[in-house]
Amino acid sequence: CLIKRLVLGLPVLFVLSLITFDWHFFTFTVVGIHDPARALYSISDWLLVALFHVSLSLLLVSYIRCVITSSAVRLNPIPDLDFATRMQLIDTTKTRTSRVSGKEEAGRMRNTRNSNGSTDLTSNSMHDDDAAYCEQFPRCRRCHQLKPRRAHHCSVCGECILKMDHHCPWLGNCVGLRNYKYFLLFIFYAVMTIGIYAVRVFPIVYALLNPSSVRGQRSDLHRKVSGLEAIVCVITMSFGVTLIFFLGFHLVLVLMAKTTIELAEMHGIRSPYSQGYQKNWEAVFGKTRLLWCLPIDTLQETGYDYVLNDRDTALSDPEIGAFRI
Repeated sequence: CLIKRLVLGLPVLFVLSLITFDWHFFTFTVVGIHDPARALYSISDWLLVALFHVSLSLLLVSYIRCVITSSAVRLNPIPDLDFATRMQLIDTTKTRTSRVSGKEEAGRMRNTRNSNGSTDLTSNSMHDDDAAYCEQFPRCRRCHQLKPRRAHHCSVCGECILKMDHHCPWLGNCVGLRNYKYFLLFIFYAVMTIGIYAVRVFPIVYALLNPSSVRGQRSDLHRKVSGLEAIVCVITMSFGVTLIFFLGFHLVLVLMAKTTIELAEMHGIRSPYSQGYQKNWEAVFGKTRLLWCLPIDTLQETGYDYVLNDRDTALSDPEIGAFRI
């Protein structure tokens, strides 16, 4: 509903406001790019300001794309898969679906409609082999959408999310298959931007908060910085320190081919979807290295084509939380 969307959008508004405030403070108060008397004369200052604005631009694009990109099953239908992959998924999914024991219902797609009255992913217009293939996926008993491997139901969004990692209140959205790269890039550029920001801002804030440690008279710049601006700067730099560890945590998950949910469910078990560090990385960031750091779609996965490794077939018991649908 509208009220729910407005509530979910409040943290997003806060993040955008904080970014705007920090940009204005850095550009006009600290650097004084509008003041001829404080013009940048050194090349290092110009490079620092240019790098700050490039990093900030990439941060904003990554953040906005992460907010508006949905990984919901409803908005990401089953793509065309080759016959061999399709048959492998059918065979393995049949075994797992038959052992669900009441937690999920098997999907029966033909002539099925969602709760809002719209036709589901398959209908009479689909070929019989497509319909038969879709029928092998179980359905979520709460939102009645298809629930392929690694999909989970988000109670906040009210629907199933492909390769769901977590629901992030600061995004007002779920982090999943389609926006995971944007999420990682947002954190990366946030750390980079705050690092550049701290190079110029930290000495000023430190002098304000510790006047006894500064010898002599404070500069005019120190006098222009208000207490509120100093507090916001401290909050921003605190976020930067936290995001360093958060970024490292998620990069490790990428290499392990796990999501945050799967990490909690697997209890130290190796991911059955891991294809090696390189392929795990390329599954999220793509195969073209020049595009790894750009907030554009380079996704290699569909969300429906996860096949267990042969070496992990013996572990693919639905009773193990990590491998259940």
